[in-house]
Amino acid sequence: MGTLDKFLGTPKEVEILGEKVTLVPIKVKDLGKVIKQNPTEEEVKQISKELIKLSVEGSTDEIIDNLPIEVFIKLVDEINILNGFKDEQADRLKKHLEQRKQ
Repeated sequence: MGTLDKFLGTPKEVEILGEKVTLVPIKVKDLGKVIKQNPTEEEVKQISKELIKLSVEGSTDEIIDNLPIEVFIKLVDEINILNGFKDEQADRLKKHLEQRKQ
């Protein structure tokens, strides 16, 4: 085992609306897919979808597009927590989506 092997992320199981979902940490090689300077609202949504696809096995655009907003927001929150992201862009999207729910 190499020196850095002990830092490789381990999956985390979270509960969303009573269902268990296994999340896999984002890898360094995938950072370019989920980081962008000053993204538009549409880019933030696309980045959030990419986070889910990278973190939840079997996720597709079609499945993600059909998720309830509440589940989408919870998934993005849990993925950000798992990866230690403090993401103003994701927070902006979350606030926007929550306002639309009211």
